[in-house]
Amino acid sequence: MADVIDKWKVEEARQSRVFAEAMQKAIDAAAADLIAAGKPPIMNALAGAFVSVEAGFLAGLADPRSVKAVRAAMDKARPRALALAREQNVSRATAVIVGRRSDA
Repeated sequence: MADVIDKWKVEEARQSRVFAEAMQKAIDAAAADLIAAGKPPIMNALAGAFVSVEAGFLAGLADPRSVKAVRAAMDKARPRALALAREQNVSRATAVIVGRRSDA
């Protein structure tokens, strides 16, 4: 049984990387298009897109218990994913907060 679970975890990690790489490529391409059009990407817009995609994914789950379980798994995985991304020195962006002076 442990062997089956281990194989499942390996496959889950592999597919997660595949999806993450595909999403990053799409984000990079969209950002390049915006920059080419003279419109720098807005981080809040990207964050809003993440929320919309996540909500659409969760809304597609028929069983409310599944929604709750998947949300909990995502919440649990987020800190580790953030730590790994920081460790890998993922490129940094500058946040601009509307209504706040940049020199404050």
